Amino acid sequence: MSKKASRKKCLGLLLGSLIATMTCNQRPHSNPDAKELKTNQWAMNSLWDDGLAEVATYQTTRHIYGVPRSFESVLITVKEDFNRQYYVKADFPDAVNSLTVFKLNVVATIPTKNYNYHYLTSIFVSRKNPAHLIKLTNASQEWCGNTFKEIQNWNGLFQFTFHSYFDGEGDGSLALDFKIGDLLEDQLALTLRSLPFEEGYRLCARILDSLVTNRIQPLPQWQDAQITVVGLEPLGDRRTWNVSVQRNGLSQHFWFDEIYPHIMVQFTSSDGRELKLKTISRRKYW
Repeated sequence: MSKKASRKKCLGLLLGSLIATMTCNQRPHSNPDAKELKTNQWAMNSLWDDGLAEVATYQTTRHIYGVPRSFESVLITVKEDFNRQYYVKADFPDAVNSLTVFKLNVVATIPTKNYNYHYLTSIFVSRKNPAHLIKLTNASQEWCGNTFKEIQNWNGLFQFTFHSYFDGEGDGSLALDFKIGDLLEDQLALTLRSLPFEEGYRLCARILDSLVTNRIQPLPQWQDAQITVVGLEPLGDRRTWNVSVQRNGLSQHFWFDEIYPHIMVQFTSSDGRELKLKTISRRKYW
């Protein structure tokens, strides 16, 4: 890339971040239209009651040690019943002691020169409201050691718990400043599928940085963001909805299939991350 092109790209990212920040600042967080994601009936469709999981594979790029790494990710989306006592999958669900959630598992093995990085991230959202995160867990394993992170969002707390092998991090727990309408970056590939896909639809929300790393520090931060349904665009042999997510220093785009169930076809991020859909199927995966 030429210096001129590089400067233009940087300027574009800066302007996008400034516009998103200014627009969101003009719509205070107390504004009901700004803080609450309007969702359609995506999650209530009977498709998800067939006992099968959606299994999608993606060709993925991510930078590790400053070098772009190419690998395959698997995203597994399935409806489950949660035990209200332990907030885990219920063996014997019933209307009183369980609640229905959507689970998104993101599985990735990233090769580097010396060893592989292994990540498994599980995101659980309410079926009634896919914008409402209930739980997230993330585990990473590589030759140096293990790191585990969990976010719990029940009993009036939004708790972040971690276990790290790195010096200065170790084991700990803290409350995160969660507000109604806040989102996690790691839930967007699932939650944004329930958007009302209307060109020009906009939402301002705070988004928490991705937890898919092997470190605890720096702690994830909330960033004001603007989510915009840009419009319908052709992508390969599909028509897709382009959804833009702009926040401080980061420009991201999600392309969702126009046809239900609106599978994510592609994702790009200005920090070099990218996913492109390879295969999709519905099957039992356990």
